[in-house]
Amino acid sequence: MLEFQRGLVQILLLIGFLWLNLNKIQAEETKSIKCGQRNTQGIPTASNSDIPTPLGESKFGEFPWTIDIAQGPRVFCAGSLIHPKVVLTAGQCLLRQNDNELKLRAGVWDRAANNERYPYQERSIAKAIIHPEMAARRNDIALVIVNEPFILADHIGTVCLPPANYATPNGTICYATGWGRRSLFGDLSQRMKLVTLSSLEGELCEREIQTKLESSVMCAVGQNGNDTCAGDSGGPLVSRIEAEGKVYHQIGITSFGAACFAGIPGGYTNVAHLREWIDSQMRENGLETATYIH
Repeated sequence: MLEFQRGLVQILLLIGFLWLNLNKIQAEETKSIKCGQRNTQGIPTASNSDIPTPLGESKFGEFPWTIDIAQGPRVFCAGSLIHPKVVLTAGQCLLRQNDNELKLRAGVWDRAANNERYPYQERSIAKAIIHPEMAARRNDIALVIVNEPFILADHIGTVCLPPANYATPNGTICYATGWGRRSLFGDLSQRMKLVTLSSLEGELCEREIQTKLESSVMCAVGQNGNDTCAGDSGGPLVSRIEAEGKVYHQIGITSFGAACFAGIPGGYTNVAHLREWIDSQMRENGLETATYIH
């Protein structure tokens, strides 16, 4: 009996040792992730190499952090990958929803294609964390922890987040992605949209939309007739925050707008303003923050 107990203790110690080392290896792997790497020319595949990219449409794999949040076959919302196990999105996308009905897909470009050379990966929701002080046009943010990590690849990667004290300068060129409507009453986009916008300083935006804004909101207005619209909610708004830099940071989350494609600024959740909340939720759930730090 004594020998059996000793053997059991040794087995348990070995399991504990292996578990600690596995966690250490995983932590080192997440620290080595390079966030914010845009594939500007896209990733050539057999199915898209000869297809010209229409205005307002991204290239395959160009924005590898954009997540398709689907409810069955339909576009529901978008999000962004900030950690292999964590998707950042708008809180409104998760309110009054059955988590079991939503699927999160990384690596999606053409939602109608089922034979991509680089297939998408699908995950379910393990835990949804909505900001406790979310209200209309305020703190519209949520984190989704998926049931198993996404496997990072050329067409699947994480986006960087700006530091908590970062303020987006007025007129900054930024980009939004998603599968929302292409016009006010038009169809949802089959391929991932690419919307070019310009940030708008708070007071200027308030005058434009005649609404007082919370500090958790920033504004941007579409350029060249493009805009975010229904179906794009929760998607990332990114820019290069460093002069001459090539790394992209997510400065906003698509949240609300008065009217699409009307030249009216839209509201985006200010990610820098809520960075400390994001970090605290990551730590509380035992997750590394290095995956979104440049």
